[in-house]
Amino acid sequence: MKDEGKTKKALISEIGALRLRIDELEKKLSTAVSADTTTSESLHSNFFEESRDAIIIAGMDGRFVDVNQSALDLFGYTRKEMMHMSVRDFYVHPDERNRFFKEIEQRGSVTDFPVELRKKNGKPMDCLVNMTVRKKDGTVRGYQGIIRDITQQKQAEKLYDAFASNSQTGVYIVQDGKFRFVNPHVLNYSRYTRLDELMQEDPLSLVHPDDRDRTRENAVMMLKGKKKSPYEYRLISKDGSVKWILETVTPIEYFGERAALGSSVDITALRDTQDKLDEMKALESSILAAIPHAVIGLENRRIIFANDSVNNVFGWKPSELIGKMTRIFYRSDEEYRDIAERVYPVLETKQTWSEEFPCRRKDGSDIVCLIHTSKVGDILKEKRIVVVYEDITKRKQAEEALRESEERYSALVEQAMDGVVIIQDDVYKFANRAMAKMSGYTVRELVGKHYLDLLFHDCRKSFADIYDRHMSGEKILPVHETKLLCKDRTVKDIEVALGIIKINDEPADMWYVSDITLRKRAQEELRLSFEQLQRRLEETVNALASITEKRDPYTAGHQQRVAQLACAIAEEMHLPDDTVEGIRVAATLHDIGKIYEPSEILSKPGVLTDIEFLMMKVHPQIGYDILKNIDFPWPVAEIVFQHHEKLDGSGYPRKLSGDEILKEARIIAVADVVEAMASHRPYRSALGIEAALEEISKNRGIAYDEAVVDVCLTLFRKKHFEFRFQAPSELHLNIKS
Repeated sequence: MKDEGKTKKALISEIGALRLRIDELEKKLSTAVSADTTTSESLHSNFFEESRDAIIIAGMDGRFVDVNQSALDLFGYTRKEMMHMSVRDFYVHPDERNRFFKEIEQRGSVTDFPVELRKKNGKPMDCLVNMTVRKKDGTVRGYQGIIRDITQQKQAEKLYDAFASNSQTGVYIVQDGKFRFVNPHVLNYSRYTRLDELMQEDPLSLVHPDDRDRTRENAVMMLKGKKKSPYEYRLISKDGSVKWILETVTPIEYFGERAALGSSVDITALRDTQDKLDEMKALESSILAAIPHAVIGLENRRIIFANDSVNNVFGWKPSELIGKMTRIFYRSDEEYRDIAERVYPVLETKQTWSEEFPCRRKDGSDIVCLIHTSKVGDILKEKRIVVVYEDITKRKQAEEALRESEERYSALVEQAMDGVVIIQDDVYKFANRAMAKMSGYTVRELVGKHYLDLLFHDCRKSFADIYDRHMSGEKILPVHETKLLCKDRTVKDIEVALGIIKINDEPADMWYVSDITLRKRAQEELRLSFEQLQRRLEETVNALASITEKRDPYTAGHQQRVAQLACAIAEEMHLPDDTVEGIRVAATLHDIGKIYEPSEILSKPGVLTDIEFLMMKVHPQIGYDILKNIDFPWPVAEIVFQHHEKLDGSGYPRKLSGDEILKEARIIAVADVVEAMASHRPYRSALGIEAALEEISKNRGIAYDEAVVDVCLTLFRKKHFEFRFQAPSELHLNIKS
């Protein structure tokens, strides 16, 4: 919906302006606003039509008096169609509709009222409604207000929650050339700080110009299924820095339209590392042709020789260095003097000397070199020496990074809430504080202990088998549940994640141990609670069925047999088990409304009079009223309400037709007719199964659902279905938790 950024205050202001505008128009016309389309059109104003929010005006009966173009666009109807409709037609949930009208009647207006409305194409949408009553001369004439579609906003919020904000993978959705969703990692590597700012960008505009055509081609091929492997490209972030991205895209449907789901990883560091590895490989391939370090010959500290590698180390070409003093390799005069005071006195008595020392490149950047020196000959004559400069800057950085990484890893393991242990040769080699706290042992007591000693006796054999298979390299599930035997002999439920590592080039197993005792206890309590609820539901249904039996034993037997056939049809149609259980309950109770019918009518041996038949036709409504407030896990009350409805609208009591009738009600309708015709009735003898099957065949697709009729015929004619005796009031449910 356009203008989603409007504030509540702005919306209220718009409604007030709209109301004043309509009152002004009403005064000029000197006639009351009616629901007539012609009158509605005369009330339109530029403000009304140009609003990008849906604006509606309705009479007291809820029928539209006028709507703007944005409302037509939002719901998908033509003006002519909407002028014959009521606001009540658009509610997905009747309870929301009732709550809305109750609130506006009490308060005279509603603000930011959340409601689910339905488009012409049947799709529901989440909306915010701001509405006020429309008065003239103190009399309420109807309602007016603004409706805003917030479906996309709500879906985006759900998607955002679905992706962890600390995910290291960038996830985004692109539709119509624009970002529709990005997670925080995309913001991070693109250097955008505001989500709305990035959402305005064309995704390809972030790609390096030299990579755009290739990236577009790769994405299209992957969306068409012609490419499986990820592709790489350079991304230009907001601050101008270039990132290497590894990406895959997948076609999806987003809000009913085609879109692309992208998954991306910042591989800049990996590419940098790869580039460095490539350089090292090149260096290795040429090691016989050249020494990889800067090698220079000095006489009285003046350069008389330099190999090609000085260009790599210092950025100087060899020809540029000849005749220059080595001062150009150091950061300051002081350091230049310091290195001389370190080197030459040592070489007076020794052949070689080595030390790390800071140096400076031609471009002014600082490096660290491992300097190896050797005097030429046995005597240090005219300070003739050979110096090898090994640039160790990256190594020093890597050592520092490794040191920091080890410190972080050590802190992470020690501060972890779950237990972490390393097992080698079947004994604990390491345990963190969390494992010690969980088991009751000290870390010192755990180290050296056999891993099975900490497992409950009944679990040791099975877990030893898992451990041996895992250590042998067999592919098994990485996470397993078992029981921990604590130092105080108490037992805890634990979850163990296994992972093979190497210590001193020998395989070891690293375990991540989680205490799941409370979780297991909660699961057991939930299971017991569910079983108790199921028993109560069975007792409720059986009690209701028992009421019917007491009133009319014939109806009780009829309901049981209808339930048998209806469930058989549902199972043959491969409906979910839960749906079958709902049908079983509804069929068992479908005639409960007859408890309000006079016993003289229920047991009348002759044909019912018109009045008596009309009285009988009320029983679905009565059954619905009895059951509607019982919180079944299925729409039992509505199924009972609909079990006498027909596809062609000839049924009762609401004359529903087609898809307005629940599938469960269609199944029970067929089972009800077949059982009733095949069984004895108070006013006639049984007509037989064949007569019943002939009835549903004749009205297949007219009164009865085609698929249901076909399955019913198959059950009787091919699978030899027969009604079986079942003791009344003994319904047993099989609901899966």
